[in-house]
Amino acid sequence: MGATGNKLKTVDEESGEALKSVFAALDERRSFKLEAGAGAGKTTSLIEALQRILANRRKYLPRKDQRVACVTYTNVARNEIIRRTDSSPYVYAETIHGFLWNVIAPFEKQLAREVLELDSWQKYLDGRTSLDGFSVHYRTGFPKITDDCVELSHNDVPVLAAKLFSMPKFRAIVSDRFPIIFVDEYQDTPKGLAEAMLGDPGTSLCGSTFGFFGDHWQQIYQGTCGPIDQPSVEPIAKRANFRSCAAVVDLLNKMRPELLQAKKPDVGRGSVAIYHTNNWSGVRQKGHKKGQISSAAAKSALEWVTNDAQQRHWVGPAPDVKVLMLTHAAIADEVGFGGISSAFQNNEAYAKKEDYVIAFLMDVLEPAFESFQGKRYGAMFEVLSHGRRPVLQSGKDKIAWAKFFNSLAQARSDGSIGDVLDLCLKQRLFGGIEKVMERQDDLEAALRDLQPGEELKKEQRRLAEYAKLRDVKYIEAMALRRHLDEKTPFSTQHGVKGAQYDSVVAVIGGGHPQHKYAEMLESFPRRAELSGKDLERFTRARNLFYVACSRAERHLVLLCTTDLSSEALQTLQDWVGPSGVTAVRYEGDEAVGGEQG
Repeated sequence: MGATGNKLKTVDEESGEALKSVFAALDERRSFKLEAGAGAGKTTSLIEALQRILANRRKYLPRKDQRVACVTYTNVARNEIIRRTDSSPYVYAETIHGFLWNVIAPFEKQLAREVLELDSWQKYLDGRTSLDGFSVHYRTGFPKITDDCVELSHNDVPVLAAKLFSMPKFRAIVSDRFPIIFVDEYQDTPKGLAEAMLGDPGTSLCGSTFGFFGDHWQQIYQGTCGPIDQPSVEPIAKRANFRSCAAVVDLLNKMRPELLQAKKPDVGRGSVAIYHTNNWSGVRQKGHKKGQISSAAAKSALEWVTNDAQQRHWVGPAPDVKVLMLTHAAIADEVGFGGISSAFQNNEAYAKKEDYVIAFLMDVLEPAFESFQGKRYGAMFEVLSHGRRPVLQSGKDKIAWAKFFNSLAQARSDGSIGDVLDLCLKQRLFGGIEKVMERQDDLEAALRDLQPGEELKKEQRRLAEYAKLRDVKYIEAMALRRHLDEKTPFSTQHGVKGAQYDSVVAVIGGGHPQHKYAEMLESFPRRAELSGKDLERFTRARNLFYVACSRAERHLVLLCTTDLSSEALQTLQDWVGPSGVTAVRYEGDEAVGGEQG
């Protein structure tokens, strides 16, 4: 188990033993799961396993046309694996969608039959009972059907792959190409897919040997598998932490005693400091922000807590600090794009630029203006060349461009998003704004049809959001771009999974119905008694809490801005001791001090 009594082995011993177990499983063709806590060096173990296979290729890949597949969840991870294996032709590293499509694409007839059974496709089939003769493609990621072609969505690929992997013959075909398949960040595998890939224990011999690398405590997305507890998969624990200081590792071990991590021998002590705001006397928020202090009180607390931690706990020069918040809406209040956040029902519309008006402002207009200001006219024309080539044929055209950007500069500084968009919609210098123009036309038509006092209908949500967005001050768009370009210290706790920072301030608050931290902390001592929906809610909050805490290398600060029960406070004190917990003292909404407890 990696520990003798209460004493852990060294970090190198823990890492070495885990790797030996991985090698033994590979030698005996046993599927395994390497459970590696945050900072354990999971990717290093995966690369070392790949290098062992390459060094003994004929043993593991007896035919020249066979490869080991390495399935990742991002292009960055895929490219890193390719780099660290020197682009070996015997390693097929690909994202999960890329790998799955590679193995299922040749079976068009079976895919066409399976599409007919998908509930999500019934609205596209338009009564069709057969897709015989149809080709099946995965190109745009959006579902579509034509006279002779089915275009699959991103979500369709893992669903269809699971159906094919449930067939022993298909698993045998995949195994013939890929005798060994590694899955990185296995906990993020779509639910049901890993089980289908492994197959029934009675028929698993005709399938590949699987190596799952990950940590089910870092499962933070819905619809994913979490822990894999199949009898045919050998669990291997990697009990090491190469990332964090002693204080952070101690906290993680208190939270997770079943996977105690060893520290690096030369690691510093660092610090963990926890603050709560139970002493704030104002009226707390309701709804999904139930128990949360006001935005003004939270902002003041964040400033005071960061200064207090630096003075009392952080040794040496002020470190670079990453501030983690639960939602984009909370970050919006801090950074200054609250109006944009309020305009949209779905945060992804602006946070991931899914709304094409936001995408135009962030990816076209702002970069073009920045290039114009810096006299980088080639870069400006390049970003504006979408749609049709910008006009620049005479001195008159130069004057027109200068006039447009001078007007834009004025509107950016003291106008609204609507003012800026109107300038863009009226100009004839560049194209690529047709979709924005279409939405503007739709809004104007919808407003003309309204009776006095009548509002846009529920099904006109996008137009209502666009109308609200137009009224927001444009300086908020500039603030949003700084945030999306990571030029502010703020990130969401979901968005930093896999990252690490010298010092972290994690705001433990409300605002997300799926992650109720206060309830999780209160339930922690009796977690073994939870079941059903209660256990699901606890696990979701615990996992994201663990991810936030484990990003820190040297210093970690937790600021709780939601009301904590005495049981929740006791949990925190059990983890760091009473002296590690500070109650923020307030005068109105202003944080003015703190006291132990």
